Amino acid sequence: MDEQASYDAIGEYYEKFSNTVAQRQSELQDILNMVGDIRGKSVLDLACGYGYFGRELHRRGAAKVVGIDISEKMIELAKAKSKLYGDDIEFHVQNVCEMQLEEKFDIIVAAFLFHYAQSTEELEMMFQAVANHLKPTGKLIAYMASPDYQLKNGNCDNYGFTILSEEPWLNGFRHQAEFLTTPPSPFTFYRWSRGSYENAIKKAGFQHITWQKPTVLENDLARYPAGFWDIYLQNCIHTGLVCQF
Repeated sequence: MDEQASYDAIGEYYEKFSNTVAQRQSELQDILNMVGDIRGKSVLDLACGYGYFGRELHRRGAAKVVGIDISEKMIELAKAKSKLYGDDIEFHVQNVCEMQLEEKFDIIVAAFLFHYAQSTEELEMMFQAVANHLKPTGKLIAYMASPDYQLKNGNCDNYGFTILSEEPWLNGFRHQAEFLTTPPSPFTFYRWSRGSYENAIKKAGFQHITWQKPTVLENDLARYPAGFWDIYLQNCIHTGLVCQF
């Protein structure tokens, strides 16, 4: 995975960017809804960045949170945040495909992880790594590039980034894009077919799959002008996903 270099370079830019995009609280609520009651449960937060989603679950009563990210810079930021807030979240620099932790978790959150898989083989490795670290009664909550998105039906400028290109890639698409930071921060992501996702999910042993369309909070709808959310609601680049054994 080559996103390590790009996220190391973005560093603090990414934190500022992601905290200010219009959909941030709506994304959080979607993830919280998919997670359900978190009280007393253990959480593994994959592609954790500076720890945003794991920290929100910690605040809501998770008994333990461990964050994993391939970017050393992001893990530095995450540890600094924990020191600032005085929480006990653990953070480790690891490639998800190669991670070998000594425990299994009740909940695994993978927000903006799977669309960095550069092949279906890597996608399968990611889902298998998740399955290896999830309790039999556990649940994977993912948020990633949607198989249904079509660039011709609208870009993402209102939502913090611009997709610059879309090209066929194996049995999916590769996209070049830029976070609308100052200066812009380039990144590459991959959009796999629903069949490719579901094949990787089932290969990893998951039996139950639920796709979740993103929603927008009422107060977010009200804060922006008419039409602002149209692409997000009708042609959203992201989708939620819940997987269970």
